[in-house]
Amino acid sequence: MSTDLSMARIADWRYKINSETLLKLLFLLAALALMLIGLALPLYTMLLKSLQNSSGEFIGLVNYQYYFSTPALVNSILNSFFIAVLTTLLVVVLAFLCAYGITRTCMPGKKLFRTLTLLPILAPSLLPAISLVYIFGTQGYMKSLLGDTSIYGPVGIVIGMCFWIFPHALMILITALSNSDARLYEAARAMKTSTFRTFMTVTLPGVRYGLMSCSFVVFTLAITDFGVPKVIGGQFSLLATDIYKQVVGQQNFQMGAVVSVILLLPAVFTFIADRWVQRKQTSQLSSRAVPYQPEPSPLRDWLFAGLCYTVAAVILLIIGTAVYASLIHFWPYNLSFTLNHYSFDGLGGTAGSPGLTR
Repeated sequence: MSTDLSMARIADWRYKINSETLLKLLFLLAALALMLIGLALPLYTMLLKSLQNSSGEFIGLVNYQYYFSTPALVNSILNSFFIAVLTTLLVVVLAFLCAYGITRTCMPGKKLFRTLTLLPILAPSLLPAISLVYIFGTQGYMKSLLGDTSIYGPVGIVIGMCFWIFPHALMILITALSNSDARLYEAARAMKTSTFRTFMTVTLPGVRYGLMSCSFVVFTLAITDFGVPKVIGGQFSLLATDIYKQVVGQQNFQMGAVVSVILLLPAVFTFIADRWVQRKQTSQLSSRAVPYQPEPSPLRDWLFAGLCYTVAAVILLIIGTAVYASLIHFWPYNLSFTLNHYSFDGLGGTAGSPGLTR
């Protein structure tokens, strides 16, 4: 009797294993199928199209040779890398300072500031570009602050991208700084190490992988964004807008595919580098780490509070301008309030578009 019961249990156990294995296999196959349909096939089609002529005939690297032999098109690559590198430097430095203020100081209003910095994530990249037109454009209410500099071009692109990308960088760096081990700072204080030396030998090495990961993310978002340069880029050509011009403007799908492949390469490189950095960052974490608790320092706390509040004020200014502009009749000639722009019956024509004079 006991033998039969044992055999029944073994059979039931094997049945459960087989069922779980089969279910996992089905989910794996479904995921692979979705990846093939949603990722591999479009990439294959794009690569194949870049190697064909307008008749669909295979011509090899002729399209790439034409692209790199055209100075105006090659200039887009240089412009894209310039904008991406400059945006990365500005965003990473500013986000690091704000993240340091949140995690390493006792400045007031931390929760409010973190909430405000999440607002740009909820907005498309078109929003800061449109707001900057209202603020610094031809009819902008702060146009005089730029002097003779035009907002249409690299200046506007960098400002718009910094606004849109800043929250992503801030969240990464807050996480990196929060994982620091307080015991290292206690040891530094016990050895009477100066604040600057502690920052250089303890803080920066502890967040180096977070800084690298943040830089890769910001660079990828900056070099691939289309919304900001399309609205406020003017005649400053970038790879992302070149794709639009080639495909929509000239119906040149082959050259559009070439630009897409070129734009894909830095994104793939940064993705691979970011995966490597994340593995390194995970391997350095210790379960015995003690969370760092900052001590009050009035001067330091209010300095970082002033910086963070200034960033929050800029975020509110850009978002507030977009909201305000959506509620007026026609900028800047008729500033009376209306809700007509929220009537989407005429979407696609002129009825649902708020007035804007550049």
